[in-house]
Order: sequence, then C-alpha cells, then structure tokens
Amino acid sequence: MYSDDNLDFEFNDPPILATKKRKMLIGMDDHKKEYEKIRKQKSRKTLIGLDDLFNDHKKEHDKIQKIKSKPVKASRLCDSDDDEANETENKLSEALHDFKKTICEVDGHDGASNDIGQEDTTPSWGLQVFGTQRTLPPLAVPQLEDCALLQNSLKIELNSLLDHSSQMGETFLKRLLLNGWLSKVIITCGYLEKSISKWTMNVLLYSTEESLMDSACDFWSSILCNKVDAPLVKVEWLPSFLELNRALQSYGFEPHSSKNMLSLVESSLDEKSKECRGPPANIRAWIKIVDVFCQARGRYLILSTSEAEELITLLMCLFLERKLLGLTRALHDCLLSAINFFEKTEWCSSCMKVAKEIVERIPRDLNCLKAVDCISGVDSRSKQLRSVVAFQFLTSCYSEVQLIDTKDVLNFLISKNLKDKKCNLFEIYLCLVLTENCLLFGTEPKPLVSELWSSFIRKCSIQISNTDFRPCAQEIRNRASYLLHSTIRD
Repeated sequence: MYSDDNLDFEFNDPPILATKKRKMLIGMDDHKKEYEKIRKQKSRKTLIGLDDLFNDHKKEHDKIQKIKSKPVKASRLCDSDDDEANETENKLSEALHDFKKTICEVDGHDGASNDIGQEDTTPSWGLQVFGTQRTLPPLAVPQLEDCALLQNSLKIELNSLLDHSSQMGETFLKRLLLNGWLSKVIITCGYLEKSISKWTMNVLLYSTEESLMDSACDFWSSILCNKVDAPLVKVEWLPSFLELNRALQSYGFEPHSSKNMLSLVESSLDEKSKECRGPPANIRAWIKIVDVFCQARGRYLILSTSEAEELITLLMCLFLERKLLGLTRALHDCLLSAINFFEKTEWCSSCMKVAKEIVERIPRDLNCLKAVDCISGVDSRSKQLRSVVAFQFLTSCYSEVQLIDTKDVLNFLISKNLKDKKCNLFEIYLCLVLTENCLLFGTEPKPLVSELWSSFIRKCSIQISNTDFRPCAQEIRNRASYLLHSTIRD
C-alpha cells in the first residue's frame, strides 16, 4: 500500500471530485484570460473615446471658422440692426421736434427752453476793461553818491566798495530792497528822501521782476502803515493819485463809460490781441499799494475824498474783468479799505456819488448784478453802498419813468403783465434781484414797502407757470418762489 505523502492529491480524492477540481482550475485560468481581455477592451475604448472628443472639438472649430469666413452675411445682420436703431432715433427726433413746435405755438415765441434744446441766449457777465498795453517806462536808478541816506547811515566811503556805474548802484539797492534792510534803515533814520521814494514806487508799478514788486510793496507798507505808537517817518515825496492813474492807463486800462466798454468773449480775440492785451503782472502790486494808501490816511494824506471815490469806481470795474478772477480776494480787501477811507461826515454824500458813478460805468445786464454782488462786506458802510448801488441800477433800468423811492419802483413792477409775450423777462429778472439787494441791505423797510414786495414776488411766482419756456422765465419763478417761502417763514 502506498504512503499518503507519495500520492498526488488527485489520488486521495474520489475520481469525480478530482475531475471537478481540474475543471475549476481550468475555469480560473479562463476567468483570468477573460478579465485581461475585458480590461484591454476597456482601455482601448477609453482611448477611442478621447479620439472621438478630439474629433468633435475639431468639427466645432471648423464650423466657427466657416461662420467667420462669411463677413458679408454678418455685416448684413448688423446693418439691419443699425437701420432699426436709426429709424427709432429718427422717430424720437421727429416727436421731440413736434413737441418743441407745439410749445412755441402755445407760448408764442420762437424758441423752446434750454431744457429741451434751446441755446442759452442769456449773456454772461464780464467786461474787457483792459486794452493794448503801453510800453512801460524805464526804471531810473538814483545816484548812490548823492543819496544822503546811505552816506549818513553807512559812515563809509562808498567809492571804496562800489563802482560809480548805474548798474552797480542798482544792484546794491535791489539787494537792500529784497533783503528788507532798506525799510529798516529808513525807519531807524526816520527819513525817506525823494530819490529812494520814486525809485521804489517805479519798481512797484513797472518792474518785470515779481520778487522786486513784492519787496517794494512790503517796503511802502512798512513805511506808511507802521505801528501807531512808532515814530512817524518823514517822507520827502509821496505818490499821488495821478501816479496811480498813469500806471493803470499804461497797463491798458480804458476808463470809458458803459457805452464804450466791451463785453468781448475771450475766444473772439486773435492771438496777437491776446498777447498785447493788459494788464501785466504789476496790477497785483497796484491793487495792494492802493489798499496801503487807503489805510494810511490817519498818518499820511495821500488821496483826497474825490480821488478815493474815483478809486472805488475803478475797483468795481476791475471786479468785472475776468482776467483778474485770481485777484478777487485782494480786490475785496482793497475795496473794503477804500470804503473805510472816508470820515463819518463824508460818507453819506460820497456813497451817493460813488453809486451814481458806478451806474454810469457799468451796463444794465448781468454785469450790474455782479457789481452789486462784489460789494460783499458785512459792515454797515458796505451794506449801505450795496443797497444804494442796487437802487440806482433799478431807477436806471426805467429812466423814462420817474421813480423816486422803492415804493414807486415796486408799484411800477407790479403793474407789469408778466403773461404778456412782449414783456421783457430779462429786465424783470434784473429788477427782482436788484430790489432784493436794495431791501435786504438797506434800512428797515416800511410796512407798506414790505407788503408791496410780497405782492410782487407772489405775482412772479404765480403768473409764470412751470411750462413757460421764455428766456429767464423759470429763473424768475424759482427765485420768487424761494423769496416767497423765506418771507412766509420769517
């Protein structure tokens, strides 16, 4: 009998079981082969799927290129869309034109309002008060050897330090002026001789160097407006109003009446005219020195009362020059000093004279409103001048009618029919603003005047509808409504 260890496993089992195991082993091999076959097929399909995706993408790309290669067809589509948009725009334009035409027929005038396309016919403020500049005079330099100030103060031989040429003397004086030593020496000595006075004033008015102009202005300010308790400097020569007026005319200033003043737009001037037109940079120093002269009345009498009145009128004209918009603050300070120049006994008559002169110089358009608005001081004299100037402009607007006081002016304005298409609404707007300034900055109005004023602004607010597209109609309505609301609230 054989041992178990020497027998194959098939011989240890029954024949049927051994056959089944053999078949099972064969089946496992078949399953492995089948599994490998399936895995290879799946990998092949995956690769085939990527190829399909790539092919599909290529087909889509070819379609896009074909569409782009047909610009004529695409442009036809765009053109059709543009045609539809243009047709819609034309219809809207025609509708707006018909609306404008209807409004014009209803209101009885030739143009519609600014809100629906009418060009703004309201003029702007601004006067051309400077024409062609003249040649500025040369600066005369005093001889140093004849200058008593330097001989007495330095106590040295100038010949050993300086050449006698005018160029060297001018350089020496300029350095003293720029460093501020010239004014200190003069205040210490208490004496300003004629040669130094004229030279520094000419530098201030006619020099082309800005630093010299500023230093000369500071020099005169320190001499004339020194501390009250400081000793008075004896000045051998003081500039007069004639000197100031001559300098202003050399800048191109044209002191004409309102009939001759030009309200030219800057763009209408050619390049050559713009280059020759004044003023030069010296106008800033001119304004500052006028301010100093007005403040120095308590210590030095440089200007007379009539000359100070003329200066206020000149300053009001300078306010209306658009080329001086950057000097508005300096002009305001100078105007305030000129108003305070007068004594109490002089002011009432001078205020009326100044107001009448201003009205003669400035035309009755938006410039008159700007001129009134420029008198912006909060002191009693500035308010009085603003009220008087406004009243003088009011009476000048209707010079054919005798208007004595504010009551007559208001009664005349109330009698106007604002609904009448021939009514000059721009003139009514001017009168509305001028009357407001006249009453607001004047003395306390009488009850009758207050009642007439309320009636006038109520009439302006009611008689002008919000569909009135005449020039200045809505400006009158809006301002009157605001004033009426303020009056009721007060």
